[in-house]
Amino acid sequence: MSTIAPPAPAAPDARPRVTWRDAVTPLSRASRRRWTVCHALLLMLLAASAIDDTFAAERQADGIPTILFAGLLVVFGMLRRGTRRIAALDHPDLDERDVVARNSAYRVAFPLLVLVMIAALVLLATSVPDIARTTRVGQDVLSTRHGWYVELPALIDIGLWIGLWAIFLPTGVLAWHEPDALEADVDGGRLPEPLRDALLGLVLAGGMAASLIASSDAGVYAFVAALALLGALARRASGQPVMSRARKWRVAAGIVLIAVVIAVVIAAGVVAGSDGGSSITR
Repeated sequence: MSTIAPPAPAAPDARPRVTWRDAVTPLSRASRRRWTVCHALLLMLLAASAIDDTFAAERQADGIPTILFAGLLVVFGMLRRGTRRIAALDHPDLDERDVVARNSAYRVAFPLLVLVMIAALVLLATSVPDIARTTRVGQDVLSTRHGWYVELPALIDIGLWIGLWAIFLPTGVLAWHEPDALEADVDGGRLPEPLRDALLGLVLAGGMAASLIASSDAGVYAFVAALALLGALARRASGQPVMSRARKWRVAAGIVLIAVVIAVVIAAGVVAGSDGGSSITR
C-alpha cells in the first residue's frame, strides 16, 4: 500500500482578471496630462464637426464621426480610472486628502467652465446667420432690429457640448494635478506608458484622419482592436490566459456570424446588380 499522499489541487488564482481598462489606465501624472489634452482636443473637434459641414466627411446623420464619440468615451474613462474617480461627489472611499483634492478641482474647474461658456457664445455668434426684422407702416420703415437665427437643434447641441465640458473639467483638473500612482498600485505586465500612449494616440489620430479625409469609419475598428490588443498583452504579461476557452468559442461564433452577414450582403449586392443590368438590357 502506497503511503505517498496525492498532490494537493492547485489553488485557484485569486488575482482579479486584467482587462483592457486596466491596461490603458494612466497611472503617471505625465500620462494623465497627455490624455487630458487629448480629451480637450476631441471636444474641440466635436464642436468643429457640428458646425462645419465640410469638416467631417462621410459622417452619421448629425454630421459627427463615430470615432470621435468612441474616443471621447474611452479617454474620459481612462482619466476617471486614473484619478480613482475622486471627482465623484458622493464617493464612499474618499479620505481627507481626497476630499481636499476634489474640492480644489471643482474650484478650479468652475472658472474654466465659465471660459468654455463664453467661447460657446462666441462660437454661436460667428456660426449662426444674422437676420433683420423690419417694422413698416406703408412705405415708411419704423424700426429695424438685427438678431441671430438659431434653431432648436443648434441650441441643444451647444447645451450638450457645454455639459460635456462640465463633466470633464473636474476630472481633467484632478488628472493634471494628482501625483504619480504608488509603485504598489502599479500592476505588472503593462506596456511602458509612453509607448502605450503613443500606440493608442496614433491609432486614434489615424481613425480621425480616416473619418475626415478618406470618408471611412474603419478607424473605429482599428481603435477597438488596439484596445483589445493592449488588454491581451497585459493579461499575457501578468501570467493570465489571454482568453478563456468559453470566450474563445464565443469569439469564434461571432466571427462566423460576421462572415455570414458579410457574405449575405455581398450576395445581395451581386443579385441586385445583375437584376439592374438585365432590366437595362431589356
